[in-house]
Parts: sequence; structure tokens; C-alpha cells
Amino acid sequence: MKVLGLDTSTARLSAAVLDGDRVAAECVRESARADHRRPGRSNHAEALLPLIDDVLRSAGTDFASLSLLGVAVGPGSFTGLRIGISTAKGLVYGSETPVVGVRTLEALAHGAPPGDGASFVCPLMDARKGEVYAALYRRTATALERLMEDCATEPESLFRQVDAMAEGPCLFVGSGVEAYAGLIARCTRGRARVAPGGDGPSTAVSVARIARRKSSSADAASLAPFYIRPPDAAAGRLVDKGAGVG
Repeated sequence: MKVLGLDTSTARLSAAVLDGDRVAAECVRESARADHRRPGRSNHAEALLPLIDDVLRSAGTDFASLSLLGVAVGPGSFTGLRIGISTAKGLVYGSETPVVGVRTLEALAHGAPPGDGASFVCPLMDARKGEVYAALYRRTATALERLMEDCATEPESLFRQVDAMAEGPCLFVGSGVEAYAGLIARCTRGRARVAPGGDGPSTAVSVARIARRKSSSADAASLAPFYIRPPDAAAGRLVDKGAGVG
């Protein structure tokens, strides 16, 4: 079974191909910004299809050979999510290839580095406006158990809540880690651990793996962004305030 995973929810655009349990290829591209773009705007719309071509070529396959497509649906950049989801729908239109939406925080948690001894995982993304996107998972022998639903909240109260809920060391992972490492340490009394490198290589591999597990729920018609909070309206149009990418 070959699965393509896509993540456009942050400034780090990524795609990966699974061939069975093997990662056949993975491509990561940081958001490029041009002088004519408004600050915070990315080039995801221009970069996504070439990135998909690159990862399929690297995997030695093509779209017709895929069994499944997985795409991150949020939370994250409002514009980035719309680009990823609309591209996924366009790719499967007129074909029998199913597509599954995967929550970004769930993919981050599943991609947490193993073997660190942490019993809990808190995926963390910068939501701007003084907030973070976060959830909390407990590691079991075979899976991750969600203890806290995805939320957008103030960082300090979140870190104290995680410290109260986690009965052992908690690993924080994601794009919000670097900015809040000091506050995490203070609020968790030094018990928490911070994954180096924030997001790690990408979340696309985790998106593909979770999509494969949830393939029975594939439904392109119901695929939609999971924003958590609504986009802000200004001057009669939507203004992207999500996760640092527009």
C-alpha cells in the first residue's frame, strides 16, 4: 500500500510517501517569501505541486500508483490549510484514490522522537495573538491516548494544566516549542522535556501513517479545515492570523 502524506499547516511544507511500512521518500521545503508578498505570506500555492512531483519521483512512483492520500487539516495557517486541502481534493477528483484528513497536532504527537522516556506528549504550535495550539497525549505500549482535545489557549495556563495532568515527564514537540522553552521549564517545575529542532524533519510521514490507519473513514466530500478558532475578518475579507504562514 502506497500512501502520500501532505502537510501545509505551517511554514514548513512537507510531503512523504509510504510504501508499506517503509518511508520511500520525504521532501521538506521551508516557506519562501518574496519582496512583493505581504509579511507572513508564503509561497505554498506555487510550491506544493512541484514538491509532490519531487517526492513521487524520489519514491519511484506516480500518483496513479497510490492507494491513499493523507492531508493535514489543522490547526495551523488558515491559508496554508486551504491550499493543502483544495490541492488534495483536486488530485483525487475523478479518480478512485481515497483521501483522509489528519489533525496537525495528532501528527506532531505521533512524530515525537521515541526512546526519550517521556510518558506524555504535548504537541505545540504558535497560534499568534498570544496563544498556542496544543493537545496532550499519554503514551501507551501500543498507541497514543488523547487526554486533552485540541485547543487554542494562553501558553502559561496551558503549561500549568499539562503539568497538573501529566503524571510523569512530558515531551513538548512542534513549532511553538522554541519560543516558549523557558516558560515551559518554569511552569512544569523542570519536569518537561523539549524536543530539539521543534517540528523535526516534517510531519508528513506521520500524516501518511495516521491516514493509513484511518483509511476506512476516507471521504473527500467532507474534507474541511479544522481551524479551532475562526479566521479574523477585516475590511470585508479574511486576514490570515494562523501559525505564522499565510
